[in-house]
This record gives sequence, C-alpha cells and structure tokens, in this order.
Amino acid sequence: MRRLAGLAVFATIACGGGDAQRAAILRLPLINDPILNPIIAPDIGSVMVNKVLFPGLVRPDEQLRPTPDLALSWESSEDGKAWTFHLRPGVRWHDGQPFSADDVKFTFDQVADVHSGSRLRSDFAAIEGVDVVDSLTVRFRLKAPFAPLLTLLGYNAGILPRHAFAGTALSDATTFNRSTPIGTGPFKVEHVSPGANITLTRNPYWYGDPPALTGLVFKVVPDVNAQVAQLRAGELDLVTIEPANLGSVQDVDGISVREVPVVQHTYVGFNNRLSMFASPRVRRALAYAVNREAIVQGVLKGHADLPRGTIPVALRAFFDSALAPVPHAPDSARALLAAAGWRPGPNGQLQDAAGRPFAFELLTDKGNPAREQAALAVQQDLRAVGITATIRAMEFAALVRDKVLPGTFEAVLIWWTTPGDPDQFAFYASGQDNNNVGWKNRTADSLLAAGRATLDTAQRRSIYSAFQRLERDDPPVLVLFYPREIQAVSSRLTGLPALGVRDALRYSERLRLR
Repeated sequence: MRRLAGLAVFATIACGGGDAQRAAILRLPLINDPILNPIIAPDIGSVMVNKVLFPGLVRPDEQLRPTPDLALSWESSEDGKAWTFHLRPGVRWHDGQPFSADDVKFTFDQVADVHSGSRLRSDFAAIEGVDVVDSLTVRFRLKAPFAPLLTLLGYNAGILPRHAFAGTALSDATTFNRSTPIGTGPFKVEHVSPGANITLTRNPYWYGDPPALTGLVFKVVPDVNAQVAQLRAGELDLVTIEPANLGSVQDVDGISVREVPVVQHTYVGFNNRLSMFASPRVRRALAYAVNREAIVQGVLKGHADLPRGTIPVALRAFFDSALAPVPHAPDSARALLAAAGWRPGPNGQLQDAAGRPFAFELLTDKGNPAREQAALAVQQDLRAVGITATIRAMEFAALVRDKVLPGTFEAVLIWWTTPGDPDQFAFYASGQDNNNVGWKNRTADSLLAAGRATLDTAQRRSIYSAFQRLERDDPPVLVLFYPREIQAVSSRLTGLPALGVRDALRYSERLRLR
C-alpha cells in the first residue's frame, strides 16, 4: 500500500494535474541516485536527501552557529573532554518507534567502527566513547578537547535508528539504504524510482507543527542546463546554477535569483601517490602555471573569490586575508619544473630524465559547465608550460565511486563543501578518510590536530594561519576558486533560510509554496 500511495503522488505531479496537491510539493534536482544513510553516504546527492530525513543533534543557523535540533541543550565539562546532550522528548522514528539516547550511542559507535564503511570516522576521531546516561541524556567522552564538535554534529551526522540494524552491517542494509530509510525528519520516503526520482511525504510522527509542504520530490537531473530548463518550465522549484546560466533565469517571471556564501573550495586534486606529483616543488609549479584570476572572471563571471588555500573566505574568522593569491607566473612554473627534473623534449613537451612525458588524465563531472570550462582553462595553461592534460568527463556518481574514493585517478577537478569550522583534519591530514589525494605533511598533521584540540579562538586563528602559509610551500591541492552559491528559486517558494541549499534543507518543515 505504501508503494501504491507513492506512485499515486508522483503520477499526480508528472501529469501536471491536481493543482492543490501540486502546489504543496517542492521539487528539487539531484545529480545522482542517493544512498539514504547519512553515515556511509559519500556524495552530494545523498547529503541533500539525508538532510531532510535524518536530523542531527544540532543544526546550523544562518550564521552557521549550532542550534538545537534533536538535542535541546548541552554542556561541556571544565576540561572540555566531556559533553552532555539533553535530548528532545516525544520524538518518534518514521515507523513510530520512540527515539532515545540508545540511537545516538548506536550512531556514533557505527561512526567509530572501522568495518562500518562510515565516511565520518575521521571527523569524529576525537570521540573516545558515547555513554547513555538515561533515555534522554547522552554523554560524549573525548580523547582531548575538540573545538569543532558542535559544528560537525550539525553537519552530516544524522542520527540512525538502532532498531533498524539489529545484527546487520550498515553497508549491507541495502533495503534501508536505497529505498526504505527510517529517520526522524519532518518527511519520510514514500517511493524511490532509481535513476528518476525520490518522493517524500510528511512524517505523521513529526514532533513539531505539521510541515507546510505535503511532500518533496527529488528528481535525478545530472545536467545543470537541463535543471535550468526544468525550472523555467515550472518542473523544479529550486536550482543551484552556474554563472553561465544566469542569463537564462534573470528577469524571468516567477523566478528569483540570490547568492549565498558557502564553505566550499573547488580544486584540482593531483594524486600525490604518483611520482609525477609527489614533489611539493612540482605542485607549486602547477599552481603558478594556472591563471585562476582568468577562471574567476571568465568562467565564473566574478561570482567566486580568488583562493589562498583550502580554508575559504566564508570562514572569515580563520581565513588569512593577509596572504596574497598565488600569482599566474608561467616562468616561475617552468623554473620550478626544471629544478624538479622536467625538461622540454623535442616537441616542447616536458619529460623526465628517462624521456617519459609529463602527461596525465584530468577527470571532472559531466553536466556542469563551470567545471568543464575550468578544466579546459587548466588544460590550456598547463599546455603553455609543456604539460599535457587530457580531460575526461564522467557521470558524477561513477566519478566518486570508481575514481575519487578508491584514489584511482591521476588528477580530478572537483570540490569540497566543508563544515562551518576551519577544521580540515578529515580532508588533509595523512591517511584520513577524505584525503583522497594522498597528501602527507607531518607539520600539517600537527597543525590540524592542534587546531581541533584548541578551544581558544585566537589560538586557533594562529594555528590555521600557519596551516594556510604551509599550504603555499606544499600545496595539498590546486585550489581554483571559492564559489558562491547562486540559487534560482521559484517565486512560489518561501521560508528558505539564507544558507547553502544543503544546510537550508535542515529546515524543510519551514518551507512553503504559495
């Protein structure tokens, strides 16, 4: 019966009938089929849906400050090594079972389990254990003070139901992960059509006031241009667009455009495990070779900021504005490459002492014009210093699954959206889950470890300034720009917080369609 009901809801939308029902169903695009489990999901499509289905203990407000969600309040011990959370009473899972402290402990036990397939283990490596004090109180014991704890709890750490996984590993729970997840969010999954859409409907057990929307539909539309076309046709209600698409939505009746800051950096990741990229001198040369100002102005039409390092300008308290952007300096690039043993061959292409050319495959995802054009610009700039980059665009899900996660790429143009905290231990410390480029720098490891263990803001600012300066000498990746999120929104939609769309979806119960 549940499946039939879901089909009925989507049939109404697809046929364009039932105006009253359609008006209350928000339609959003995804670029890939999601994994409906916030602990093991690796990609943006999954994160979008999981933000609606699986609340965390806290959620960020419009200044990215942690505010209550499943936890109503919290306090820390004087030494900062214990945090006690008081949970919201009366919360039920989508199947009607009561939510409790046991579920919180189960979730973070899974995060810590090396066999669970969790993508969050590095984020929460500072947690020594989680104790159930009573059914509505849970205590986190930490190995050391951990400054980003609250921010990370409100980021991707949705809480899972213990009762749904009895004796089953998270990665083996295929039915849960692909079609019938159980969360505590204001909406629950009604129907999944792989490769096409996911339909959500109201959670009858939601603890708050009934959501204004009757449902959401996430449609799989990998291509940004196709997303824009569907927005103009009234088939989608909110699309994050690229600057190249602005002309298609500006001054269009029924569509408004707004720009919000996001904690994100777009970069070219070179696989440091390969000898051609192992030397910091070579990676510095690659940074000099690429004209990022031209990419920001030409490709992004100025809707992005020039990078200094991996900590974006949106984190103003920690972004080191005293650092100048790395200049476009092809001659400096050539000199560094020569010092690293790369000399021009007969055809002008760089080669090593054994005559092997400096050539590699540069991967990016299909359907995003900004990243595709940026890849072309990188290719042209590298060609000018004698390096050959062959561009290959892949479907995003396959790119992440088959190349980025296993680290089987030579170079990839992609992006990270990071939490609203400068802590990048999970992304750039040696051996961590999200350090897909395989960067290793002992000083950086020490700085990143110190930054997350230091509670004093001024001291943290000094630590992360040192980290950003270290990145100049040993770049972990080639950061191309800090994008700003441009949202094209149906004028029917109200209640949308001034946040990046993934964080805004934490407030789906407040969204309304006029």
